[in-house]
Amino acid sequence: GFSLGLAYVGNKSTHLPSNNDPLNVLDPKLLSLGSQLKDEFQPGQTSLHGFPVPYAGWQEQMTGCAPSLAQALLPYPQYCDRLQGLNETHGESIYHSLQAKIEKRFSAGSFLLVSYTFSKLITSGTDNIQRDALTWSGASGVISPFEQSRNRALAVDDVTHNLSVALVYEIPVGKGRKFLDRGGVANAILGGWQLSSIFKYSTGIPFFFRSSFCNLPGQFRAGCIPAVKEGANIFAQDLSSFDPNKGPLFDKNAFQSVDSFNFNYGTGARVTSYRGFGYHNQDLSLIKNTHLGGKMNLQLRVEAFNLWNWHIFGGSGEWGDQPFVNDLASPDFGKWGGGVSSPRTVQVAARIEF
Repeated sequence: GFSLGLAYVGNKSTHLPSNNDPLNVLDPKLLSLGSQLKDEFQPGQTSLHGFPVPYAGWQEQMTGCAPSLAQALLPYPQYCDRLQGLNETHGESIYHSLQAKIEKRFSAGSFLLVSYTFSKLITSGTDNIQRDALTWSGASGVISPFEQSRNRALAVDDVTHNLSVALVYEIPVGKGRKFLDRGGVANAILGGWQLSSIFKYSTGIPFFFRSSFCNLPGQFRAGCIPAVKEGANIFAQDLSSFDPNKGPLFDKNAFQSVDSFNFNYGTGARVTSYRGFGYHNQDLSLIKNTHLGGKMNLQLRVEAFNLWNWHIFGGSGEWGDQPFVNDLASPDFGKWGGGVSSPRTVQVAARIEF
């Protein structure tokens, strides 16, 4: 009554929805001009720091944004917007997985299903396609279009190991069962019980880091991503014994200095390979069916969600979110934001079926 399944499952996707490649962007090489990029053309001025005005009357035309040197050097200097295509499809993704399944078919009052997946998802496109530098704190919107290769990174919801165990067990007591196979009071109390449970375990999702201090003209359409120093350990506390009362999870000294983000947006990864807390949960239900005669049945149910009251630092979902402050420039960098998985919930119900 057992079966075993083993499979490799892969997926390669191209032309995914993205906002990776706006048209009106400055080349990062121009960052060498430093503070000159913020200087503004004055009315009638024909050049600034050796660069000509885009065309006569341009300064007067620029009412939506300042007539700065950075604006003048854009491919389309008359537009303050990044000129992002609404139907851009420059995203790609690749997924590899080993998937295993053990199943005991329902027989003799029991059923068991064990599923395990070992996988990796890498992508440069995302469902959240807000790529503007204004969304610096998000997982996207920080990579210069001139550095497209840096968009390729782990997906923010990539989970390496994922295990699920489902069990249904009819307790073998009462009429028609192995023990006390008879009616009467004993059957009414002890018969008709069914136990079911679902257990889930998965490893954590990757962290990503940003810096809100980012002295960079918006015309570069990039945000500041701190790099991790070579050989440094980003964790100030061990994940397995993290205590919010003992301080932040991350060590600020393991990252490049915030002061370095002055006409420089850093070399960090869009999404790192460092992972947060894993997820584990078990739900349990106990069901009692009592035949009342004819086509009537009384069902009693006791259901417990998060049976052991396990708490995971993160959001209320299965893999949560970024539960720690990931802004390197914040005085609260690395501190827990207060998010935690849902506590144990128990519900009792009774119903008559007819």
